[in-house]
Amino acid sequence: MALDPNSPEGQNLRKSFPLVTMPAQQFNLLCAQISVSEASKGDFLFTRHDSTEAFIYLIDGSVSLEAEALKVETINADSDSAKFALAHQFPRKISARAINNVRYIRLKLNAFEQKEVEYEEKESVYMIDNEGSEKVAKSKGDWMSALLKSPIFQRLPAMNLQQVIMSLQEVKLEKGEILFHQGDIGDYYYLLREGRCTLSRKASERAKEIVLTELGENETFGEDALLSGEPRSVTVTAATDMVLSRINKELFIKLIKNPALKYITYSELLHEQAKDLTPLILDIRPINEYNETHIEGSRNIPFFSLRMHIKELKKETKRIIIICADGTLSEAAAFTLIKNKIDAVILKSGMQSVPKNIGYTSEATFAIDDNDQKSPIFFERDGASTADISRAIDQQTSKPDSLTPETKLDLQQENQLLKAENLRLSSELDNVKKQYRILYKQAQKLKDVLQKYQVTSKQYDNP
Repeated sequence: MALDPNSPEGQNLRKSFPLVTMPAQQFNLLCAQISVSEASKGDFLFTRHDSTEAFIYLIDGSVSLEAEALKVETINADSDSAKFALAHQFPRKISARAINNVRYIRLKLNAFEQKEVEYEEKESVYMIDNEGSEKVAKSKGDWMSALLKSPIFQRLPAMNLQQVIMSLQEVKLEKGEILFHQGDIGDYYYLLREGRCTLSRKASERAKEIVLTELGENETFGEDALLSGEPRSVTVTAATDMVLSRINKELFIKLIKNPALKYITYSELLHEQAKDLTPLILDIRPINEYNETHIEGSRNIPFFSLRMHIKELKKETKRIIIICADGTLSEAAAFTLIKNKIDAVILKSGMQSVPKNIGYTSEATFAIDDNDQKSPIFFERDGASTADISRAIDQQTSKPDSLTPETKLDLQQENQLLKAENLRLSSELDNVKKQYRILYKQAQKLKDVLQKYQVTSKQYDNP
């Protein structure tokens, strides 16, 4: 039986996130497609490791969130926690057991997507109860749906997610306005809700600014400076009128970074190696530091080139353990990998936790001479392709008379990294071409065999 949007159950569901932002007509259509499920005392709404991808909202009763014999949290239908989907991580990290008779709604992941329907109501006015105050706002709801589905926010407890959404501040920029400059101190993490912005960078103070990439709706950025402690590495400019949501550094660290990132000690790393789990140890320090001291068998991809290897790392089946000098920069690297659906943990305290008398090897994955290791390049997000950046740098270096020697050196170093990546990709392309030629020859041989068989078959059928 369909859910009546005006019933108590429908009104409870309407107050949940992100349904509270959904246009009324879309919400009514959604209610016509769903029904209320029931569970008796002691029944499980879902169990740990359940991989069924559906959002479950509690609308009546109480449930206990449990991990094996440990009770993690109790959620009542009238609590703030119930405004969010229960244990929204997939596969489930915990189980949900009914404390009494409960009623709940199960929604598919695409339930929040804007349908291709012309609604008479173009704007949705909704009310959020926050410490007794009421806030009126308008939203399509897709940006909040994007938050719920993102790998980073999938790792957050419901209470954290609620506090994040309640703490978001809205920022509006007109086309051409600058959000922040390269070199500014990082103070906020951003979600781009409407519009587009460009990310640009100067290799040196007197160099021409290079546009690296453009970001669109529902994309997040700004975490690198918050996690690494380095200044902003790019300038962000509104390419169109923009609406953003932001959360300050303190709340970002407390509500998002701390629960989303996982750590491992050096002794735990040794234990994994002893059990033959053979994780991929990814050292993100500059090549010169890696060559001086590193864990044997580790792989070196300097942080400033990490985003160039996202596609490659996505194919990795081993657990990835990230190492830097003291563990700080590893947090920014892990955040980047998790955003791209790559499971990564951080070696706590980095190389500072590794005894000095362990064995090292001088072999490095990328032997690139970077003369400016004290100021690595931090791109704010994955998005600027190798070809785009290289093309921009080539345009910059095509006017040598306008560049200082320092600028030329900076650009040459950036271009050297890109050329190294281009060589790697060219090598992969050559291997693919070789495989294609081999398969083509095999296909021709099979074709010849098939033709001979057909001729022989005809002769046999017509003696």
